[in-house]
Amino acid sequence: MKKYFIFSLIFIALVSLLVYTQNNSFSTFSIMGINITLPNAVWIAVFLGIFFILSIAFMLIINLKSILFQKSIKKDVQNLIFNIKNKILYKNDSKPIKILKEIDAFTKNIQGLEIKPEKTENFEFLEDLKKLLNKETIEISKYKLKEDNPWFILNVKNKMQKDPNYAREVLKKFKNEELKKEAFYIYALKAPIYEILKYDYPITLEIILNHLFEEKFEKLLQKATLKPIEEIEVAKNIYGKKDPDMELKIIKPLKWGYAYLALKYEHIELAKEIIEENNLKFFEFFLKLKENKIKADIDEYINARI
Repeated sequence: MKKYFIFSLIFIALVSLLVYTQNNSFSTFSIMGINITLPNAVWIAVFLGIFFILSIAFMLIINLKSILFQKSIKKDVQNLIFNIKNKILYKNDSKPIKILKEIDAFTKNIQGLEIKPEKTENFEFLEDLKKLLNKETIEISKYKLKEDNPWFILNVKNKMQKDPNYAREVLKKFKNEELKKEAFYIYALKAPIYEILKYDYPITLEIILNHLFEEKFEKLLQKATLKPIEEIEVAKNIYGKKDPDMELKIIKPLKWGYAYLALKYEHIELAKEIIEENNLKFFEFFLKLKENKIKADIDEYINARI
């Protein structure tokens, strides 16, 4: 402001001097009925001076508005912090917001440490996030998210749940391990075993039960890493479906299932061999019962021990 004041006065003086040296005539203006005659250079100085005063007044008003606006913004920020804090603390107390009303509208979504994605002005994207949380899919490319973005991942997962065939595309197209693993467990439920074996992911009980007796089923069992109770569950689903010797041959990669099936068919010597080789102490008591010709059911025994 100080520089503007100095340079304006210099400018007015130079312009007035230039007019005076080039044209030393006089002009008469009637102001409120009074005729005033002054040199043209003086009139120029007067008009420029009025403009200078008005410009100073204008800048003072703008500066004052700016100061008041900054104070209002600062007050709003303080009130917003107060409101957000109370929303997190589940308190209904809030302070009024004058300028940042759109942001204040967004804070109404906050409850404790939870954000409810309700659509508000300038936060329309929350409507899409709400859809994702409701297991829907959205056109997510407009947000330009990376593969490892949680919302991107959720959108792909929702799409796979609606369309299991999309899982195969995810396995081939994406690099994100979380997505590929999720896609594998969906794809593997219906994919042929030779396709499943291409991927290095653990084989679950659900996958195995969906592919009983298919070609290369034994290789699927060899790759599986199951809990003892899950191995037994596989054996239960195999039991009685084929020739006993064939069933025992198929279940052999699963030591717990192998022992269960041997006991189920009362191949006591085979069961004893399996139990001793693999130190399956769980079955030792039942084995002794069978060796002593005591009538007992392996399923009742398992149910009683679990």
